Amino acid sequence: MQTTQSNLARVRPFLDGIIAAALFLLTLFVYLKTLAPSVAYLFDDSLEFQLLASRLAIAHPTGYPFYSILLKLATFLPFGDVAYRANLVSALSGAGAIAFVYLAAHLLTLRFARAEQVAGEILTRLPALAAALTFAFGATFWSQSILAEVYALQAFLTAVMLWLVLRWGAMSAPRAPRALLFIAFWAGLMLTHHRMSVLLLPALAVYVLSYERSFLRQPRVLLQLALAFALPLLLYLYLPLRGMVTTSLDGAYQNTPAGFVNWILGTAYTVFITQNPLTQTRDANYYWALWRDTFTPLGLLVTIGGFVALFLRAWREWLLLMLGLAANLFFALTYRVADIDVFFIPAFLLGALGFAAGLAGLLWLAYYFLSPRAAMLAAVVGALVALWLPMTLFQDHYARVDLSAKTDVAAYGRAMLTQALPDNSTLIGILGEMTLARYFQETQGLRPDVETIAADKPEERRQAVDDALARGRTVFLTRPLEGIEKQNALTAVGPLIQVQPRANRQTPPTPARALNANFNGVNLLGYTRAPNAPTAQFIPITLYWQAPRKIENNLLVSLKLLDADGRIAGQIDRQPVADAYPTSAWRNKEYIADAYEVPIFVGAAPGEYTLQVTLYDPASGRVYGQQELERVAVPPTTENVAAELLGVREIVLRDLGGLEFAGYDLDTSEAFAPGARVPVTLLWRLPDAGATREIELAVTDQLGKNIVAQTLPVGESAAQAGQYARQEFTLALPENLAPGKYPIQVRVRGGANLPFQSSTMTLGMLEAIAQ
Repeated sequence: MQTTQSNLARVRPFLDGIIAAALFLLTLFVYLKTLAPSVAYLFDDSLEFQLLASRLAIAHPTGYPFYSILLKLATFLPFGDVAYRANLVSALSGAGAIAFVYLAAHLLTLRFARAEQVAGEILTRLPALAAALTFAFGATFWSQSILAEVYALQAFLTAVMLWLVLRWGAMSAPRAPRALLFIAFWAGLMLTHHRMSVLLLPALAVYVLSYERSFLRQPRVLLQLALAFALPLLLYLYLPLRGMVTTSLDGAYQNTPAGFVNWILGTAYTVFITQNPLTQTRDANYYWALWRDTFTPLGLLVTIGGFVALFLRAWREWLLLMLGLAANLFFALTYRVADIDVFFIPAFLLGALGFAAGLAGLLWLAYYFLSPRAAMLAAVVGALVALWLPMTLFQDHYARVDLSAKTDVAAYGRAMLTQALPDNSTLIGILGEMTLARYFQETQGLRPDVETIAADKPEERRQAVDDALARGRTVFLTRPLEGIEKQNALTAVGPLIQVQPRANRQTPPTPARALNANFNGVNLLGYTRAPNAPTAQFIPITLYWQAPRKIENNLLVSLKLLDADGRIAGQIDRQPVADAYPTSAWRNKEYIADAYEVPIFVGAAPGEYTLQVTLYDPASGRVYGQQELERVAVPPTTENVAAELLGVREIVLRDLGGLEFAGYDLDTSEAFAPGARVPVTLLWRLPDAGATREIELAVTDQLGKNIVAQTLPVGESAAQAGQYARQEFTLALPENLAPGKYPIQVRVRGGANLPFQSSTMTLGMLEAIAQ
């Protein structure tokens, strides 16, 4: 025992640093595994930051000068594209935040026990470790640590500040006021990043003053503190200095004294507090889900207990956390924006510290009310249970937040600029789309000659089109523009819509495969299928049409992948030319290119399919023509697919009977009559090569007894590990089904289930009405 104590004494000064470093490396590894490989979204701030990282432009209010400089430094890394390097800043910041959450939490847990022996180490360190990991794998914070956004860095700055001030509070009295200098500096640095940092400052001030007020009577010390606080604020000079050569991406920044002040104060955003311009409404269930996905229900109970324990054991620290939590919660609940979840991150961080205090309090009670041997056992068991919570969060959230396979936005950006566009091309779209195009122009040199014009309002885009055509430019749109088909002819060039001053009746297309198929007066001249990557989840194809006479109705084009039994593996239905050129607007004898990306359903059975095109009237159901184009080989889907690209409405991503249940489609928004047929789509992922199970889908009564059920196999001997499998069910309701509400359940049969492993899940409630 004496040897153990002496060994602990030798390593204790380094133990915190070792654990914090290990946490940093562990969470950094996880964040890198799930990091977005490039640009990931069109219409959020991450794309803005990824472009300004290269351009060194001015970010939206409040300017984020510290973050902007960090992003620019990241662009000098020798790997990945610029967007990936910007994303990496968030991964490093997120991992750093976790390390300092542990260090701050450990300072709190020391209020319950002293780490003087092995039991004491468990009592103080494992609760802090569990709290840090719980925060790390919460869905909201994890999602912000894997792409270029400001919230991971904000959490890092906040965690460091809390560690600094708690370490200062743990010092022996008297506390030297000069020790506050770096805290003041860090407070100023926080304000150069995100305006929410100001919400923590009153709590910090109350905490410091509760320990030490003598410096308030020392003008020299006050001046030093003020200078330390103001020094990092000089980073805001970045805005007027860069404003002399550039501006914000939307051009809104005005490089004047008034423009500078309004920008750093974010006055344009006060409307989201005083009004509700986006008509955002959320109920208690939404906020409960946010906290549940960060702490789990059990973790929330421990967190609440932790604040009670802190109040009893360390009232100053309790006051620090409570004041900070109250201010952040008030702001998050009154700030009416679409992505409100990210504004809860500081509250989640403070909650994680309360979680650590709760665990430490529980272990402390066990230690002091049990015999030494029983206390040691209770401490170990309690610590393992505590670590089980973040592991549960990790398992539940990994597939849901993983962006490592999200390449659709980057592919779209490249596709816009790799078409055969003329030298005098002008591309017109909304700001997000133009930011994406400019990103690839400036960072990868794709068609820098193409003019890009951002216009968010339809009337602005219409004016931009007219101006560009008047200048003799070849104009392309990124999206439909209502009414433009009345004055201009349209045709597709890949994902773009070309606006033509006159209809093309003179130059016939040259499709790779000619057809000259007559679709009841509409000619399908042929098609060209572009090559796609073996793992691509779509088939790029361009159809070429000509209408010899006026078409009165607005027809839809349907492209399907069909197997020999008529099962669909992929489908797209829409108006021609990216939904922008209704057939009623086609000019006589006009040649029209019509491009599509036919999606291949994730989990479609691998094999040979027929690509079929149909032209039909959606109002009457009349089919104008149908043509089989060619055979297409669909490979198995084994690569990770981002959650939002799975192609099902309800995302689940949880283990069910030894399979990963990815999600499902089930529409119960309307009631069903007896005898009706209920379509359900299930999406699975197989864990091993050759894995097979029986899947039962059933409508049951309230006692769980089947009313109607259908069983289908999933998987096969040739299935690969990690392969997605899609199932289509149709449940025929009994003719004598009584009115009422009935659960729809899925059950996995077969395989070796682990103890406590669920194999049944309720998908929804079906309402039956009288015939």
